[in-house]
Amino acid sequence: MSRYFVKLKAPKGQAVPPLLARFAKWVAKQEHGAFGTFELVSPKMPGGLRDAWCFLSLPDGSLLALVSAVKPAPVVLFDSESDALKLVAPSLEAFLLALGKGKTRLDDLDEGDEREALRAWLEKEVVQAPKPAKFNVRTYQREATPAPVVSEGVKKLAPLPRGLVSLLGRHVSDAKLAADLKKLKLPTKLPKAQGKLKDTKRGITVSVGRDGVIHEVHLGKNYDGPLAFKLPSGVNDFTATKLLGKPTGTLKKKDGGDIWEKVLDADRSISFSRSRGHFDWWSEHRFFIKAK
Repeated sequence: MSRYFVKLKAPKGQAVPPLLARFAKWVAKQEHGAFGTFELVSPKMPGGLRDAWCFLSLPDGSLLALVSAVKPAPVVLFDSESDALKLVAPSLEAFLLALGKGKTRLDDLDEGDEREALRAWLEKEVVQAPKPAKFNVRTYQREATPAPVVSEGVKKLAPLPRGLVSLLGRHVSDAKLAADLKKLKLPTKLPKAQGKLKDTKRGITVSVGRDGVIHEVHLGKNYDGPLAFKLPSGVNDFTATKLLGKPTGTLKKKDGGDIWEKVLDADRSISFSRSRGHFDWWSEHRFFIKAK
């Protein structure tokens, strides 16, 4: 009979709450899956968010964390399929009580029908949910997310392409996104997921993936602004090879044609590409997040 896996360690400057420590000691002796499928572990905090630490991992890679900047500390979810935090419970006590009822609204935690022992333990510990604190999960995520470190490649970009690159990796729910789009003189209404924002006149297209995250900025034939790696506007293949090196591939469409691809920011997986269809007189350029 397998037991729940437990290995909790609070990060430097934090402490495991006494209730969580007692729960961890107790749950380590319980049959795995009796009241949900999970592990009590402390992986690195996704996104480097301040004043929070992870304490529970779900089978799909999603994580639960305590936001210690607020008292009582809310429990939030890092969904494996989204960059947006979700509030699971207003406190650890409220979360454990919901777990005892199988009503966390998380499938992996609500499966299993042997919760009598957990409910008995909660009653023995006299666990009661405290009054929730005022907490806005979106505001917290926005304010606690550290500013990304700008790579040397991005620093060398002209203001317009640097601003376009700053859109990459951001979720459409980002409260500051509309203002940043306005600064770039782009439409401010983004699709919620899997769609495009187009500025046809300037040849700029911003693409949003199914996860609601901006994955690509495409610069088409109408774009005549600055590019990357000192490429001049209207650059020909000869000059592109001189500045970018030999082509790294061939287009699968447009009857072939060379494509150049070069890493712009390795830490954020951002690349730049240039391509030209075999019969096209214009070239196309992209800033994009390369899938790992």
